[in-house]
Amino acid sequence: MKGKDVEAITKLLKQHNVPISAVKANKLLLSLGFMEEAERPSSTKPGVVKKYKVLTEKGLDYGVNEENAQSPEQTSPYYYKDSFEELGKILLEAAAQQDSAEK
Repeated sequence: MKGKDVEAITKLLKQHNVPISAVKANKLLLSLGFMEEAERPSSTKPGVVKKYKVLTEKGLDYGVNEENAQSPEQTSPYYYKDSFEELGKILLEAAAQQDSAEK
Protein backbone atom coordinates (compact mmCIF):
# COMPACT_ATOMS: atom_id res chain seq x y z
CA MET A 1 0.00 0.00 0.00
CA LYS A 2 1.41 3.34 -1.02
CA GLY A 3 1.28 6.40 1.22
CA LYS A 4 -1.48 8.94 0.96
CA ASP A 5 0.95 11.86 0.73
CA VAL A 6 0.78 13.07 -2.88
CA GLU A 7 2.18 15.97 -4.87
CA ALA A 8 2.06 17.42 -8.39
CA ILE A 9 4.66 16.07 -10.80
CA THR A 10 6.38 19.44 -11.32
CA LYS A 11 7.32 19.74 -7.65
CA LEU A 12 8.42 16.10 -7.36
CA LEU A 13 10.63 16.32 -10.46
CA LYS A 14 12.44 19.29 -8.87
CA GLN A 15 12.68 17.67 -5.42
CA HIS A 16 14.21 14.50 -6.88
CA ASN A 17 16.52 16.40 -9.27
CA VAL A 18 14.99 14.74 -12.33
CA PRO A 19 16.06 17.03 -15.22
CA ILE A 20 12.86 16.56 -17.21
CA SER A 21 10.03 19.08 -17.62
CA ALA A 22 6.53 18.16 -16.51
CA VAL A 23 5.40 18.34 -20.15
CA LYS A 24 8.08 15.84 -21.25
CA ALA A 25 7.37 13.62 -18.22
CA ASN A 26 3.67 13.51 -19.14
CA LYS A 27 4.52 12.60 -22.74
CA LEU A 28 6.78 9.80 -21.49
CA LEU A 29 4.11 8.57 -19.07
CA LEU A 30 1.62 8.49 -21.96
CA SER A 31 4.03 6.50 -24.15
CA LEU A 32 4.80 4.06 -21.31
CA GLY A 33 1.12 3.42 -20.61
CA PHE A 34 1.12 4.97 -17.13
CA MET A 35 -1.25 7.70 -18.29
CA GLU A 36 -3.91 8.19 -20.95
CA GLU A 37 -5.97 11.07 -22.31
CA ALA A 38 -9.64 11.34 -21.44
CA GLU A 39 -12.25 13.74 -22.77
CA ARG A 40 -15.12 15.76 -21.38
CA PRO A 41 -17.47 18.35 -22.86
CA SER A 42 -16.54 21.97 -22.19
CA SER A 43 -18.69 23.56 -19.51
CA THR A 44 -18.48 27.01 -21.13
CA LYS A 45 -18.31 26.30 -24.87
CA PRO A 46 -21.04 24.02 -26.25
CA GLY A 47 -19.74 21.45 -28.72
CA VAL A 48 -16.12 21.79 -27.58
CA VAL A 49 -14.37 18.75 -26.14
CA LYS A 50 -11.65 19.22 -23.53
CA LYS A 51 -8.84 16.67 -23.10
CA TYR A 52 -7.16 15.84 -19.82
CA LYS A 53 -4.77 13.20 -18.52
CA VAL A 54 -5.58 10.36 -16.13
CA LEU A 55 -3.43 7.67 -14.60
CA THR A 56 -4.07 4.17 -15.92
CA GLU A 57 -4.13 1.01 -13.81
CA LYS A 58 -0.35 0.80 -14.30
CA GLY A 59 0.07 4.45 -13.28
CA LEU A 60 -2.03 4.04 -10.14
CA ASP A 61 0.94 2.19 -8.61
CA TYR A 62 2.64 5.60 -8.46
CA GLY A 63 -0.22 8.04 -7.87
CA VAL A 64 -3.91 8.86 -7.80
CA ASN A 65 -6.43 10.69 -9.94
CA GLU A 66 -7.84 13.48 -7.77
CA GLU A 67 -10.93 15.48 -8.66
CA ASN A 68 -10.05 18.84 -10.21
CA ALA A 69 -11.60 21.61 -8.09
CA GLN A 70 -12.05 23.90 -11.11
CA SER A 71 -13.61 21.17 -13.27
CA PRO A 72 -15.40 18.61 -11.07
CA GLU A 73 -16.10 16.34 -14.06
CA GLN A 74 -12.37 15.71 -14.58
CA THR A 75 -9.41 14.56 -12.52
CA SER A 76 -5.75 15.49 -12.28
CA PRO A 77 -2.92 13.06 -11.56
CA TYR A 78 -0.97 13.42 -8.33
CA TYR A 79 1.98 11.23 -7.41
CA TYR A 80 2.98 9.46 -4.20
CA LYS A 81 5.96 11.17 -2.60
CA ASP A 82 7.27 7.89 -1.16
CA SER A 83 7.48 6.09 -4.52
CA PHE A 84 8.41 8.95 -6.82
CA GLU A 85 12.11 8.09 -6.72
CA GLU A 86 11.30 4.83 -8.53
CA LEU A 87 9.07 6.61 -11.06
CA GLY A 88 11.78 9.23 -11.59
CA LYS A 89 14.24 6.47 -12.55
CA ILE A 90 11.70 5.03 -15.00
CA LEU A 91 11.27 8.48 -16.55
CA LEU A 92 15.04 9.01 -16.84
CA GLU A 93 15.49 5.62 -18.54
CA ALA A 94 12.64 6.33 -20.96
CA ALA A 95 14.04 9.78 -21.75
CA ALA A 96 17.49 8.32 -22.41
CA GLN A 97 16.04 5.67 -24.73
CA GLN A 98 14.00 8.31 -26.54
CA ASP A 99 17.05 10.58 -26.92
CA SER A 100 19.22 7.76 -28.30
CA ALA A 101 16.45 6.73 -30.72
CA GLU A 102 16.29 10.30 -32.05
CA LYS A 103 20.03 10.40 -32.81
